[in-house]
Amino acid sequence: MNTLIIDAATIGGMEQLHGRFYAAFEFPECYGENLDALYDYLCEIVKVDSEIKIRNSSKLEQSLGEKDAAGLRRVLADASRENPHIKVIYED
Repeated sequence: MNTLIIDAATIGGMEQLHGRFYAAFEFPECYGENLDALYDYLCEIVKVDSEIKIRNSSKLEQSLGEKDAAGLRRVLADASRENPHIKVIYED
């Protein structure tokens, strides 16, 4: 299982967040670092089950802003519904 742990209390914005996804899931260099690209690549993960843990999830809005936090939550929910190899866990 591939696990990515993101601490929402310490994430430094969307650029850092995309970098964490890029590295953890070995996205290709052409990864566009936006929520649409994140959704697309998460839906393509099929080789190994993957888990995304968001610690201190109540801090997402503070760290990313309301719009980006809502977008990230939506993308993670949609991707986990679409791809049975993705599991998202929110921890507070």
